[in-house]
This record gives sequence, structure tokens and C-alpha cells, in this order.
Amino acid sequence: MAEISKPVKRKRVHKSPEARRADILRASWEVFSTIGFSEATIQDITTAAGMGKGSFYMYFETKDHVLGAMWEEYVSVFYETTESILAKGEAWWPTLDELLTQLIRHAVDHAELRRLVYGSANAKALDLCRESNARVMDRICEFVSRGERAGVFRSRNADWGFRMIYHAADGLLDEFIARGGDLDCEEITHSVLELAHRTLGYQEAVPAAG
Repeated sequence: MAEISKPVKRKRVHKSPEARRADILRASWEVFSTIGFSEATIQDITTAAGMGKGSFYMYFETKDHVLGAMWEEYVSVFYETTESILAKGEAWWPTLDELLTQLIRHAVDHAELRRLVYGSANAKALDLCRESNARVMDRICEFVSRGERAGVFRSRNADWGFRMIYHAADGLLDEFIARGGDLDCEEITHSVLELAHRTLGYQEAVPAAG
């Protein structure tokens, strides 16, 4: 009589907290992209991640916080880009133009995430995303305010002027992204730079950034 083999026990995989958090974010993106944010449940996410609910709550309170974390990663990448651009110390206007150009390109490259956030997220998730946005906007506004004090950016209030430019660009991008189809990144950039130059009083010759 043949001997019945014993079932082989699966080896438990030990992952770092960072890896498990990354698993949750990856699984959440798959779930949100498939069934939508509003319909998704914690169970859907943990099933896709191959873990129990208890593991989920070790890293996130709700699915809103998961979406907020996704957006924070998106913003953090651009924040690092912002710092690298500012560190070059180039002239004021070329620096501002590059910041806005890269901001638009980053948004277009992550159109699906923006569509998910602004198209299906609830108020709580959106508030978490706005907190992240403020970090980038405040950093660039510091630069613009220094440019105003140097006499380069000329507006009644350059800080307010840039905030309006930022929100206008953000709103324009979200409207185009919501429509679907290909985005003309070059034309969008041209329009946003034109608005920025008019709002902040572009002049041909300006001193270098300090």
C-alpha cells in the first residue's frame, strides 16, 4: 500500500514593515482601478494583498488613508523634483518656468491616479490629498516671494498670484483628464506659462535667483 505523503507546509514569508505597506498600496491600486474607490472594501484590498485584515490596520486606519498615502507618494516625487530645480540656482523666470513645466508633466504622467482621486474619492480622502498638495505649493511660493522681494515677480501679491496659477493649472488638468483621451502636454504648458508670465509681470531681463 502506497504511503500517503504528508502535506507540505508553506514556508511563512517574513517581510519588512516597508514591504508590507508597499504590498497594501499595490493591492489597493489594483482594487481601486478595477472596481472603483467607493465600491472597494478593506476585505477586497487584503485579499488582493494576500494578508489578513489585522495586518492592514497595522499600517492604515481606512481606505481613505491608503489613497492619501498614494497621493503623498505622488506629491513627494514632485517635491524632490522641485528641490532639485531650485538647487540649480538658475535665473528666476527660467526656474519658475521649469517648475511649472515639470509640474504639468508629472500630472500628465500620473493621469490615472488623478482621475481616481478627483473622480471617485470622498471628502475625507480629498482632504488628505489637499494636505499633501499644500506642501509643494508652499515651497514654490517661498521661491516666488523671494523673487517678489528681489523685484523680479511683479504682482499686487505674488504669493496669492502663484496660488491662483497653481489652482488654475490643477483645475485645467483635472478637467482634461476627466474627459479622457490624449493630453496635449505641450499646449497645456504653453497656456499655463502664459498665464504665469502675465500674472507675475514677466520682463525680458531679470537678475539671477539668490
